[in-house]
Amino acid sequence: MKRAASMMLNAIPILSWTYTDLGKNSYWKDSTGSLWDDLFTLTYSRKDFERFTGSRTDEKAGPQIKFCLLREENDSLSVVINHMVTDGGGFKQCMYLFAGFYSQLLKSQNFVPEHTLYGDRGFESIVRGQSIIHRLGLLLSGRRDNNQRSTFGFPMDNSKSTSPFIVSREIPEELFRALKLQRLRSGATVNDFVLAAYFRALSKMLGMEGLEISIPIMIDMRRYLQDKDFMTPTNLSSTTIVKTAVLPGDSFADTLNKISFIMNRKKSGKLGMNTFLKLDAGFRIPFVNAYGIMAKVLKHPSISMTNIGIIDSSKLVFDGLSIENAVMFASIKYRPYLQLSVTSFGEKMTLGFGLYGSERDRENIEVLLDYLDKELNSAVEVNDN
Repeated sequence: MKRAASMMLNAIPILSWTYTDLGKNSYWKDSTGSLWDDLFTLTYSRKDFERFTGSRTDEKAGPQIKFCLLREENDSLSVVINHMVTDGGGFKQCMYLFAGFYSQLLKSQNFVPEHTLYGDRGFESIVRGQSIIHRLGLLLSGRRDNNQRSTFGFPMDNSKSTSPFIVSREIPEELFRALKLQRLRSGATVNDFVLAAYFRALSKMLGMEGLEISIPIMIDMRRYLQDKDFMTPTNLSSTTIVKTAVLPGDSFADTLNKISFIMNRKKSGKLGMNTFLKLDAGFRIPFVNAYGIMAKVLKHPSISMTNIGIIDSSKLVFDGLSIENAVMFASIKYRPYLQLSVTSFGEKMTLGFGLYGSERDRENIEVLLDYLDKELNSAVEVNDN
């Protein structure tokens, strides 16, 4: 497994590069051949393993990915990657490649990857297929569909003593199966169910029933690529904002219908494309300050959600090993920001939050997860009746 980790640096060069921050003139530097003691760590301590999982890579020193194997009766593997290198969609592709390297090495110690993934990391291929008229229409119709600062926030502790942590909740298999069954009956997606539960949980916990709230959700723009082969890790995520109010007395079905209607309408209009078109225009038009545009239209929302989606059990295969569960979390946020991440693997779905916070913050997030649990269970109960 350690050799497979080293192979990742050779197969994906940017994982071994280092970043120099010079503002608008920042750049990546090729550091291939460097030796890093922290690329692969072996531990027998659950506490050390959790500490590793909450750590970050050092973009200036490298590497941009690191691994930690916890040896117990049932081993666990934690992998941390620099979000500057890739988003969740690219991270999944990296993990499929890593599992493939491990499996190939079991078959032959002489295995060497045939290709180096050194493709285009830009987003031009996403917008290239849009005509000028179509681009203008999308820019105008979705002009407010970018991250904006929220008018509400999640309760955070004022303590200055903080540390990184991840709080997760595995949804029981029976409930996940029931949600997928209700998806077929209702025409809504599992993402719609989770988003509806998120709106209802926040509205109740924050005392905002009857008030409109907005939640930006992340969109994997790889859906628009004609060639979906893994060329190189990169960030191809955009956002769309969902706004609605949970009224007093609204049932889960009422909220779900609102969310499903909003999402279906957005999907019919090139979901998430507006942000990429603005960035493309900013970098193409002479004398336009693209960085200024990003600062104005791309705010950090206080509360958001990302559905990282399915971790494909047919691709994440380590020969000779069985995987009980695979989970991927979004980047660990700093106060006052909070982001729900959602992943599924086989018949399991996991919700998670990462935060640099205090024990009080952890407790508040646990309460929010309790609300989410209750709402998802009510979704099944309501639809069964």
